[in-house]
Amino acid sequence: MRELDLCDLPAPETAPESYAARDLDTDEVRDALPTLRWSGLVEQRGGDRGTLALTPLGAATLREAECDKLTARLSAVASFADTVSRGAPPRLTGHALRRLAEGTWTLAQAETYVRTGEAGGDRS
Repeated sequence: MRELDLCDLPAPETAPESYAARDLDTDEVRDALPTLRWSGLVEQRGGDRGTLALTPLGAATLREAECDKLTARLSAVASFADTVSRGAPPRLTGHALRRLAEGTWTLAQAETYVRTGEAGGDRS
C-alpha cells in the first residue's frame, strides 16, 4: 500500500517489472489484491489488467498505521527518558536514543545497551 500511496501501479500481470523495480513480489501482491479490493483499500481501474490505485479509505488506513507506529516509537523514547534519568553514561545514552528514535532498536534493546554496552548482539 505504501507504493500505491506514491503512485498508481499497473496490474501485476501487466507489468511485473514495475514490482521488481520496487522489490515487491508480484505473487504476494496478486494474492493480496482480492482482500484489498474487497475491503475498499485499493481499487483496480480498467478491469483485471488495469491500474491499481489507493482509495481514500486506503490512504486513511495507511496514515493511521503510520501514526500508530510513530506513537509507539515516541512512547518508547519517553520511557527511555526514565533510563536516562537514572544516570546512564552519556555516550551510550546518546547512541541508544538515536537508534530508538530511528526505529532501529526497540526500547528493550536501547535499555540493554545502556546497561551492558550491547543491544541484542548489535554493537554498531
